[in-house]
Amino acid sequence: MHTRTIAAELVAPAALMLTACEGTDTASSKPSSVQSANDQPPAAGNAPATDDKKTVTLPDMIGKGLQPAQDQAQAAGFYSLTSHDALGRGRMQAFDRNWKVCSQTSTPGEHPTDTKVDFATVKLEESCPATDEGAAPQAAGSTMPDFTSKSVKVARQALDSSTSITVAP
Repeated sequence: MHTRTIAAELVAPAALMLTACEGTDTASSKPSSVQSANDQPPAAGNAPATDDKKTVTLPDMIGKGLQPAQDQAQAAGFYSLTSHDALGRGRMQAFDRNWKVCSQTSTPGEHPTDTKVDFATVKLEESCPATDEGAAPQAAGSTMPDFTSKSVKVARQALDSSTSITVAP
């Protein structure tokens, strides 16, 4: 009985809101020969622009701290920003101020503002690697990847569910 009462209390206001929204259609009630200024199509010179992509300059962020680099990219108009561990250790850049930018995927220069910018980063006390080891997983090959100084997360990502590892006793 209590459930029915609660259901009735919820259904009644919803039904009232739906019927309250069903007002009279004022557009169909006016004569077809009468048009307001808003009903007319735009003039040829006033047509809305179909390409709203704005192109701006992406600055060079290499050597900067991750947080200032992200701030500068956003100030320039880029909001699709990501970052990853350049050493391939799979570490998260949770505290942006503790990381520095070693490289960026979108080169400095003119780009549309919807361009994705990815920063390869290392901790402030670390040196940047010669090549970005964390950009993409290595292709599967005939040898086992070297997981020295890598996190367990990186090892799990490299080995899919179909890979079996046998450990000798």
